[in-house]
Amino acid sequence: MTVLIIGGSGFIGSRVVNVLANNNVSVLPYDIIRSYRLNEKAKWVQADILELSSIERLLFEYDVEAVIHLVGLPSIGYCERNPHFSFQLNVLSVQNALEAMRKTDIEKIIFASSAAVYGYSSRVPVRESDPKNPNTIYGYHKFIAEEVIRSYSNSYGLDYVILRLFNVYGGDPFLGKDVISIFIRRALKGQPIIVKGSRKFRDFVHVNDAARAFKEAVTRNISNQTINIGTGSMVTLQEIADIIQEYFPHTKVNYETVEDDGTGIVADITAARKFFEFDPKDPRQGIRDYIASYAPSKIEFKVAEHA
Repeated sequence: MTVLIIGGSGFIGSRVVNVLANNNVSVLPYDIIRSYRLNEKAKWVQADILELSSIERLLFEYDVEAVIHLVGLPSIGYCERNPHFSFQLNVLSVQNALEAMRKTDIEKIIFASSAAVYGYSSRVPVRESDPKNPNTIYGYHKFIAEEVIRSYSNSYGLDYVILRLFNVYGGDPFLGKDVISIFIRRALKGQPIIVKGSRKFRDFVHVNDAARAFKEAVTRNISNQTINIGTGSMVTLQEIADIIQEYFPHTKVNYETVEDDGTGIVADITAARKFFEFDPKDPRQGIRDYIASYAPSKIEFKVAEHA
């Protein structure tokens, strides 16, 4: 089996490449840029997913059996400011992949969707069957992409697994746009961290757990399922700020009052446990270990790497 990984150089994509390659799955990372994190076993293809002809040529050339789609524009704020670019990366890239698959008779896609399709106001774990109520351009575009995939399944018999990722952490904080990366960067620079709503909560899942979920979706006989990938645990921004101050004691915390304080979203991961035997790392311990690894006593080498 050869698996094409669109967005294979990204934060999650590079981890997926490594997990699959280390489990003796032939992988073909496909991205517009190359990552230094890619497994040496992986052959890499440079191409732009927005050019339909390039992915068509690739699928005709290689014996690909499944496609993992990880391209997207995950920054909610940037998507709001650039809705056309958001549509291109979050929707058109999916349409291009599906159309190329249709023409080359490739039957399975695993798609990285987002918890943003639910909106951000639920106080109970959300199930995959719960109403979708996106309240951002990013969330809408991810939901549209899901519907495009389902339309190809209904019309052309394509198999899919949609993974709705919750808040993935654990990457390079010098590059990440997530709240934990932002807090670490500011703490390293001696800047105050800004907490917009101390009681806001999220379901934080480690990137390695997310990568393993993609591996399971590829290697198990699962079709036409939509599955939450989180931990089922609620972590507040206040808790993250407290851990930052524990390891960066001189960091000041500025709190801002926001209307939606106390809101958030948590995954029901019953389906992930059923289909994948999913057992994610406890987020409080995972976040603590992640922040601790960038504490002043351990950061000298990490900073030098990025100089």
